[in-house]
This record gives sequence, structure tokens and C-alpha cells, in this order.
Amino acid sequence: MEVSKIDTIRLRLSFDCVLFNMSADLWVFYKSPLVCSLVGSSDQHITIDVHHPLLPTAMVCSWVHARCSLEARMDLWRDLLVDRPNQRPWCVGGDFNVIVSPDKKRGGRPFVPAEGLELMAFMEEAEVFDAGFSGSSFTWCNNRRGRSRVWKRLDRLLVNGDVAELSAAISVVYLARHPSDHAPLKISFATRQDSKPRPFRFLNAWTSSLSLLEVIRSSWEMPVSGSPWRVLCSKLLAARRAIQHWNKSSFGNIFDNVKVAELRMVQAEAAAESAESEEAHIGLQEAQANFRHALAIEEQFWSQKARVKWLSHGDRNSKFFHAVVRQRRVQGTIHRIKTLEGLWVDKDGDIAEEAIRFFSGLYSESAVPSFELLPLIPPTICRRTT
Repeated sequence: MEVSKIDTIRLRLSFDCVLFNMSADLWVFYKSPLVCSLVGSSDQHITIDVHHPLLPTAMVCSWVHARCSLEARMDLWRDLLVDRPNQRPWCVGGDFNVIVSPDKKRGGRPFVPAEGLELMAFMEEAEVFDAGFSGSSFTWCNNRRGRSRVWKRLDRLLVNGDVAELSAAISVVYLARHPSDHAPLKISFATRQDSKPRPFRFLNAWTSSLSLLEVIRSSWEMPVSGSPWRVLCSKLLAARRAIQHWNKSSFGNIFDNVKVAELRMVQAEAAAESAESEEAHIGLQEAQANFRHALAIEEQFWSQKARVKWLSHGDRNSKFFHAVVRQRRVQGTIHRIKTLEGLWVDKDGDIAEEAIRFFSGLYSESAVPSFELLPLIPPTICRRTT
């Protein structure tokens, strides 16, 4: 399309500026105070630098419209890797024209695992992950009837770990697929001030201390009166508070412990180099052991938080653990929820109210006795004992 026609469309839509790729089939409209500059483009993508007063740092956005053939898409992956920023937030969104798993498709010929290898290889090399979505499971349909109809999830948003570190919640919503055969993506970076109390989580690293068992035993043996359910809840609350207090005095901040242990090891190295005495050498060994212990606790923390169990204990995979945790944080955020009446709500208060209403009704329903599973329960008293 001619540049003059694109500019006419910009004026009709009341945007301040527009950027487009070399083939002029990908357009980026924006308004002030956004400031955008072109980084790279091809006939399948456009990459821009985005600056905004509310963003703590500039981010890079790449928008794609991939070709249908594998050979053409390989050029796209190479061009995107060239535009990939170094240590900056980066998001890649648009129509990738490829799926990575059979659940991203319905109808048509069966999915072949080799189809998604190219996109998975790009995501691994570019260190990006899918930001997730809400809405329909598919973003594209060939609009045919009967068995000829095919649904696919071709459109998505990929982000790197630096995007997840921004003080914003990433929301991707698939809108109604009309009149195009693709569903538009509504992408939001909405700040959420989360001042709600955090849930208590038991850290596996605590079990390395022998004093933990005594803390739990002392809090559990405290006398509590009331119903059995009240006694249980009171003892659990007392044990939680005792563990939290014990954690502050015994473990403290595990990240600060690593920094302090590293600083002391550096000081011990300097002392050993200057003094060259047996005491200085022993002090250096102790500092190195403390540093290794602090690192092991930190790595165990990230391993548990990332819920990765297949890596052997002691592997140095902190970067991998960080990436997994960031991905889980982005994909696990609840941006909107459907009410029992079928309406979508996206405000924090409405989401919390609907969740309370759902679970209150779920656990307040009267129990209906059922004996369907009774034959599956093994008897505790056999016929011979009777």
C-alpha cells in the first residue's frame, strides 16, 4: 500500500504517528506520550523501540506476520534474533502461522510434532516464553463448514524475562474474531498494587536445620481448648508464627546472606594473600564453605519456587530457575474471571468477590451420600477375623 494511504488511515483513526515494515503490510500506530523508533524490519516483521514516561526502562517490541512456508519463516526467525535486544525488555507478538502442540488445533489433518520445532527452537535461542492468554482457545479459523473447518492458535505474545521484571501485569485477551479470520489481541501492561498478605509457604531449605523440629514441637504442644477443628486451626496458626519468627533469626534473608558471604570470602582471600599464615588460610576455607552453603540454600529456594524436580541437586541452574519462576508468574496472573451469570469481570475487587462467592457456594452445599466408590475401598476386617 502507498505511504499516503497509510497516513490517511492514521488521520482517520486519530493517531499521531505510524511506522510500517519494508513491505508496508505491518503498521504500528501510536499516540503521544509514546515515543517509538524503528529498529529493524522485513517483509514479515517490524521491530520498534518504545519509550513511555510510565515505563521504568525502554522496551523493544517486534510484531510479526509470518509466511505459510517453513523456508520463509526461517528468515523471520533469523531477522528477529538480529533485532533481539541485550538486557532489555522484549516482546514478540502477532501471527506466527505455526503451532507447537496438538491442543492448539482442531480439525484438519493430524498435528505432526515436527511442525512446531522451528518455533520452539527460536523461543529457546531467543530466551522468550508465551505470556499466556484469556478468551477463546483458538485465534484463527478458515471459516469453512463441517469437517473442512479448522481452528488454530496462530497468534500469540512472547516475552523475555526482562518484561516479567517490569512493575506491570501482562494481560493478553483474544477478542471476537470478526470480520477477519484472525482474533485481535488486546495486550495490556496494567500496574497492580498488590498489598494483600502473602500466603505462608514452607521452604525445603529449613529442613537443613535441626532446630526446626523443636520449634514445631514446642508450638504444637501448647494447650488449646475448643472443638477439634478449632484446636487444629489454632495449632497450625501457632506453628506458622513460630516458624516465621524462627526463620528471621536463623535464616534471615537468603539473598542478603549470599552477598554477605561473598564479601567475607573476598576479605578472607585478601587476608590470606597478605598474611600467608595458617590462621588466615583456615579463615579462607571457612569463608568459602559458608559461601557455598549460602549458594546452596539460594539454589534450593529457586528450585522449589520453580517446581523443577528433574535437575540433580547441586547443579548451578539459578538463571534457569529465575526464568521458570518469571514465566509462571506471568502466566499465573488472573486478569479476568467469568461470573456464574456468564459475564467477564476484570477489576481486582470484582475478581475477589466472584472467587469468594464461588468457593462459598462450593463448600456450603449439602453433601449427598454416594456409595458408587465403596467397592474400591479395601475392607479393614476380613472374613477370617470375624
